[in-house]
Amino acid sequence: MGVHLQEEIIMDILIKLHVRSLLRFKCVSLLWMALISDPYFTIKHFNYGKNSQHSPKTLVLNGEFSSHSSSLSTALLSSIQLVENVQKLDWPCNRRPLSFRMYCCYDGLALIKVCDYPCYERHILLLWNPSTRESVVLPCPEFSVISDYVCGLGYDSVSGDYKILKIDQRARSEMLTLKSGLWRKIDKRPIGVYPVWCDMEDSLAFVHGAFHWLDSSLNNSLISFSISNEVYREIPWQEGMSLVFNRHYIKYGLSVLEGLLCVYSTHIHRRIYTFKLSVMKDYGIKESWILLFAIQGTDLHSIIPKYKFSDGEVLLRCRHVERKGVVLKTSKESSGLWPQYDSECMQNGFVFTESLIPPKLLLT
Repeated sequence: MGVHLQEEIIMDILIKLHVRSLLRFKCVSLLWMALISDPYFTIKHFNYGKNSQHSPKTLVLNGEFSSHSSSLSTALLSSIQLVENVQKLDWPCNRRPLSFRMYCCYDGLALIKVCDYPCYERHILLLWNPSTRESVVLPCPEFSVISDYVCGLGYDSVSGDYKILKIDQRARSEMLTLKSGLWRKIDKRPIGVYPVWCDMEDSLAFVHGAFHWLDSSLNNSLISFSISNEVYREIPWQEGMSLVFNRHYIKYGLSVLEGLLCVYSTHIHRRIYTFKLSVMKDYGIKESWILLFAIQGTDLHSIIPKYKFSDGEVLLRCRHVERKGVVLKTSKESSGLWPQYDSECMQNGFVFTESLIPPKLLLT
């Protein structure tokens, strides 16, 4: 006699599995196909992965002409183990593009700009799920996507919709709501909110229902923009914490680690690079800013925190003074660098929680 398990028990088992396994298990039976394809299961699977430190996480590395992925853990950051686990990803479009850039990721989805060969002037934006390899072309924004800009991707819990905020170097802002498929200009920028400090490696940090960035004015403010009611406000610094952006600061920005807003900076003085990472423990409370750690050295700079492991170590994306591209290491002082050789160096890296969310169904 066959063993019949209740649907709830099957679901509790399946939500703990990798997306790749779930895609294969759709072939087991019509019941499993319906269960794994159900939006309720998709949400439950993602929430388990997002809230569990032991769930599968994926490190996606993108270079100038290729993308690769690897399952992520501190044990896999040794060069040999990580190389063995790396898998080349298919292009998120029909043919190999001339170039592409990965802007940001949220809920297992990535926002990518592709230069479409052979039309060098044609740039398109894609929403891509690297776990399922599915993608969808986004509508063209009103302002050009060829010039430099920064983007952020987030979820509006009020409207139940994903939204993309795009800000260019001229402080022109527009937002795409995926359900409507329409870009809309944001004209409500008040006096005192200046253009985002545009950096090709940065994205807008999304946490607590708002996008965040450091402005490029002399005020050096931390600005938030609510995704629901589209209201700007300034997030308070702790006294003595404000960054003084001058020639000694070669990298600074915002990130989100374990759902907490972080500010980081790399400062150089007498050829010594000092990296500092501070975190806001209680959102909106200036007294809750604490220094998480600081690192000094002579060879690593332009450091960006990417992910915090369950043991407290932080994955850092760095640039090396004698290397091309970027390298990865953890905040542990004795940790090594990956990759070991310039030929393997990537341009950027993002950490994803695996997701079954289909990009095409979000754009209706």
